[in-house]
Amino acid sequence: MKRIIEKYSEKPKNLFGLLFWNLLFAYSPLAILIGMLSLFEITPVNFNDQELYGIKGLVVSLLFIPFVAGILAALVWLYYSIGNWIMRLLGGLFR
Repeated sequence: MKRIIEKYSEKPKNLFGLLFWNLLFAYSPLAILIGMLSLFEITPVNFNDQELYGIKGLVVSLLFIPFVAGILAALVWLYYSIGNWIMRLLGGLFR
């Protein structure tokens, strides 16, 4: 148990950046698809309780990509940091 805790209790360098870029590229195809559907007036992009179609919907959808990736990266980073902190506390019990 002690070896497992020592092995996995290190934080990777630049974890937030790694999460942000991975989530940015993971969310991009979905946002582009939603934007294209809005561009062809198939389904709207909702922004501030307004349904946006056309080029406005595409632009709003594309501008949301880094925003959503940043929010998700921050939440996952916080979740990981809390778990890592608890793991290091448990690691202190096995020394």
